[in-house]
Amino acid sequence: MVGIARRASTIVFSLPHPDASRAALDAIVEHGDAGTDVFDTSTLSALTARELAEQADSAGINYHDSPITGGEVGAQTGELTIMIGGDADRISDNREVLSAIATDVYHIGEVGDAQFVKLIHNHVGQTTLVIFIEGLLLADEFGVDPSTLYRTLRHYTQIYDDKLDSFFSNEFEEFERHFAIDEDAGVYRNKFHLDVAHKDLVELKSLADKYETYLPLGNFVEQFHREGINAGYGDRPHPDLLQFYADMFDAEIESTEEGRSKSEGRII
Repeated sequence: MVGIARRASTIVFSLPHPDASRAALDAIVEHGDAGTDVFDTSTLSALTARELAEQADSAGINYHDSPITGGEVGAQTGELTIMIGGDADRISDNREVLSAIATDVYHIGEVGDAQFVKLIHNHVGQTTLVIFIEGLLLADEFGVDPSTLYRTLRHYTQIYDDKLDSFFSNEFEEFERHFAIDEDAGVYRNKFHLDVAHKDLVELKSLADKYETYLPLGNFVEQFHREGINAGYGDRPHPDLLQFYADMFDAEIESTEEGRSKSEGRII
């Protein structure tokens, strides 16, 4: 890394452990020039990324947390997706360099924001995988071929993705409005209420009990829906679990102009 730091004005690295990223940045800070742009594509804690950025800034070096997604295939074809936290102008200036490994480059916001989004990305992905495995186990016990379940769910999730795209319309407010009360009619725009969604989860839980199949995540989701109904959310749109969650932890989940001004997650 010392030789690279002395010669390169832009450095991109991906390392398996935070200590390795720290060691690499130590070398760049000691031997690199002020103005060097660093893109660390390792997956780290968001707080670690901010510590590294502070260290780099003390030497006039521009550190960007730049976690990637796309797997081995994406790496081999140069079609990864990069999420970057840091200065948008520096990212744009290095777009050609980043194009060597990535098709899409998202500016998420400040340093650390990209790592946070990547960790949530992995959290959602791994949780989805586990609950899908639960479905496969129950399908096998019930007598539905796993490949049939898989193909059907792939088709359905694509439909769901399209719906979410239309809900968001690239604006969080559009998603929120879809589930808000129609003031003229005095009813919720979305008619699929939480109690109806919960009914389906109860039906599946009954099947799992009958076939002695343990669904830990599924059971938790069913219980969470039940708690929402008990708290008075039964006749509200099922995505209002978001509001139930916020109320339960005295939190506020909303998109703000200040938050969006950091980047809006745009592609560079």
